[in-house]
Amino acid sequence: MMTASRLVRRIGLALAAAGLVVGAIVYVSASSGADPDPVAQQREMRELERLGGTAGVQTVKFDQWMGSLWHGRRLAFTLALLGLAIGGACWHVGGLMDEETQD
Repeated sequence: MMTASRLVRRIGLALAAAGLVVGAIVYVSASSGADPDPVAQQREMRELERLGGTAGVQTVKFDQWMGSLWHGRRLAFTLALLGLAIGGACWHVGGLMDEETQD
């Protein structure tokens, strides 16, 4: 019979493996995409800084970075990292559950 801690550890291992496999599939199938026009982007940032200040520019840059994590090849890295993090957390919780039963 499998204990709950071993089950949680196996689930964590499965989630980590699934995250890596899905990340690899997305990486292979994703296109690199076209880079935006840097001159137009710089002009837009200057106009945004004039209207909203430095905080507005930084907010827009952060929003663009967050949005870029969910498209193309960056999505593959995001999925792999999330799978490893959640799988590692499950593995750790399983280890903590195992320590409780040994006491």
